[in-house]
Amino acid sequence: MRERERLLWSILIILLLIIAGYEGYNSYRIGKRVREYQEEIERQALGSEDPQLRQTIEEMEKELQSRLDYQFDVARDPLDLSHVIHARRFLDNMGLTESLESRGRMRLSCTVVSEQPAAIIKYEYRSYVMRVGDTLNGYRLAEVKPELAVLVRGGERLILATEKALDTQDLEKRRRDGGITVTAPDTAAVMTQY
Repeated sequence: MRERERLLWSILIILLLIIAGYEGYNSYRIGKRVREYQEEIERQALGSEDPQLRQTIEEMEKELQSRLDYQFDVARDPLDLSHVIHARRFLDNMGLTESLESRGRMRLSCTVVSEQPAAIIKYEYRSYVMRVGDTLNGYRLAEVKPELAVLVRGGERLILATEKALDTQDLEKRRRDGGITVTAPDTAAVMTQY
């Protein structure tokens, strides 16, 4: 009986060792397959396996960089009609006599006094927004004060005071001379209609 028990225990131990070896081998194979799947997922997540996707991403990055590097610059004032229309009478009727009469002369339209002061100067059919240190026709903007701009060229100082446009000056002159009358609307008459 003892031999039978020994034989039975020996068979059970051998079976347990075989089962443990088989399960260990299966666990190793499953672990290896899981690692392969994880590596495949990481490669697909990075896009290294899809060359078309990689090329599309690179093109989009280049386009984004070119948009970020773009500097907007307008060579001419797009609202100045005197570049397209040259008939003096038509320009006079449009109120653009300033462009014709102030050729070669600088006029200070307005100033902006802030942390970075600026001046808007009308010169040769264009309005220039200038900050301290900018140059125009050889003149460097040295200082901006309320209603005043100081330009320097060599030893010469040009002081520009804020000045209204010629058409605005003409309109104000005609108002003063009585050529134009401005009256307030009759609000009482409007009220009685209701």
